[in-house]
Amino acid sequence: MLDLYAKAPERPPFIVVCIQECERMNKLLEMMKGSLADLDAGLKGTLNVTEVMTQLSWALTMNTIPPSW
Repeated sequence: MLDLYAKAPERPPFIVVCIQECERMNKLLEMMKGSLADLDAGLKGTLNVTEVMTQLSWALTMNTIPPSW
């Protein structure tokens, strides 16, 4: 029978850090995906181009990291 109150196995610190970094990377990738989709829509004319989109476009043109990321 499954013991619902059993203590979860402890993870070594490097595994905990790895999981935390993966979570952070996933959040960053979601933000990047959304902002690039918005920029694409703005360039196609289906969405108004905002200042953030302009900064994103400029940063990508200059091969730098956009401030919003």
